[in-house]
Amino acid sequence: MSSWHRSRGTKWLSYAIGAWAAQRLITTPEIYDVFEESILMPCAARLDPEVAHRMALYAVRCKIAPRDTDYKPACLRTTVMGMTFNNPIGLAAGFDKDCEAAKSLHRLGFGFIEGGSVTPKPQPGNPKPRVFRLSDDQAVINCYGFPSKGLDAVERNLRWSWGAVNLLKKASQKGKKGNGTPAAPGSADAPSPGIKITIPKFLVKFVLPPADGVLGLNLGINKTTRNPTNDYCKGVEKLGKFSDYIVINVSSPNTPGLRDLQHKDNLARMLRHISGRAERVHKSSGGTRCKALLLKISPDLTDEQLQDIVDIVLNPQYGVSGVIVSNTTISRPDSLVSDNKTAKGGLSGAPLKDKSTAMIRKVYTLTDGAVPIIGVGGISTAQDAYEKIRAGASLVQLYTALVYQGPGMVRRMKRELVELVTADGFTNVQMAVGADVKGVENRTLNRIHKDFVKLIFSQQLVEPLELPPQQQEKGDEEEEEKK
Repeated sequence: MSSWHRSRGTKWLSYAIGAWAAQRLITTPEIYDVFEESILMPCAARLDPEVAHRMALYAVRCKIAPRDTDYKPACLRTTVMGMTFNNPIGLAAGFDKDCEAAKSLHRLGFGFIEGGSVTPKPQPGNPKPRVFRLSDDQAVINCYGFPSKGLDAVERNLRWSWGAVNLLKKASQKGKKGNGTPAAPGSADAPSPGIKITIPKFLVKFVLPPADGVLGLNLGINKTTRNPTNDYCKGVEKLGKFSDYIVINVSSPNTPGLRDLQHKDNLARMLRHISGRAERVHKSSGGTRCKALLLKISPDLTDEQLQDIVDIVLNPQYGVSGVIVSNTTISRPDSLVSDNKTAKGGLSGAPLKDKSTAMIRKVYTLTDGAVPIIGVGGISTAQDAYEKIRAGASLVQLYTALVYQGPGMVRRMKRELVELVTADGFTNVQMAVGADVKGVENRTLNRIHKDFVKLIFSQQLVEPLELPPQQQEKGDEEEEEKK
């Protein structure tokens, strides 16, 4: 090798080492917070919203974002719908539409990531401009219309992501059992003769996303489709094997006719087919994938429409495991002051917070807390997330707040949420679910009481029922006072 090649190789190696060192330095939480507040967010605010979005996604893919995967407090650990989440804070669909950074996004500290919405065929979405910041209102109006690269492209992204991760994991664990001891010769985990693969631990930690991150996929339909049910079924069959849960999005306001699918008859007919496909994918994966089918609903539903949806969700034949409340709204509160408040599309962010929380409370009440809810809409602080949890949400998602606060907010939210949970005397965040909803437990007890009365009359019981000891003692005390 010539001296020219050696000097050139040394130069590029020094560049690579310098870039790696800079990346590690800038993603240190304390340094990143300063960088985010003083440089990153002010610069991003000057860019076109879609350009800023693409740059943010690219930064996450390149690991130029704070990593917070080691902080996993037990009080935030949540188990729901057959899945365990390190914390109840997730990223809503829309940020990573084509699952280009699905695995890398877990590094920010989210308990779960939702990719999409994904449509069967590629489509560009609605004409630009289609995203508008409402900075004075801490909100966004979008009229994307499901821009998507299609199922095939998303499948390639997920296959490559899962394949690379699994390959590195196997290589890093080669020749070891699950407890870290060497594998027995001749076992399936034993290294092949003559082959030795060793990957440094620091590289594995740098490259690999957390292994316990939950991934959901949000499915949409093509704008020109004539068979929405078929579009959703194709998505389940194609991508269900890569996801922990699937979301049927019937509530985006930017695709003509989509919200009509929320009507009772349309929804029931469609879910019969979709749930059957999801069940087959779940069984074919050995029960490790497509564990839950969720429905994402609009915040603009009437009480009658909401009751119809709840009736379907509570019916086991439709196979719905949970509800995401809610999508963006087409309403415009009088409180909006930004110039873009009249733009066409769905409104998200702070102005949606109260409306979304109220609908979460309604769904939780109507279902007697029997159906898991993912609360979305207007979450920008840990307090906002906690309000939705106390209103009945088992999990929460955010997106718009990232536009104004940056990815560092996830790390801060988790620590603040721990303080809120412990301050209320709860040992786990799941104990706070529905804590502000009055009457759910009373209605459940009333229903049990009515069933018990029916049982008494059906068996024609004539003997007086014995009161509990506490009530007997209270009755005796009252008689003594009378005497």
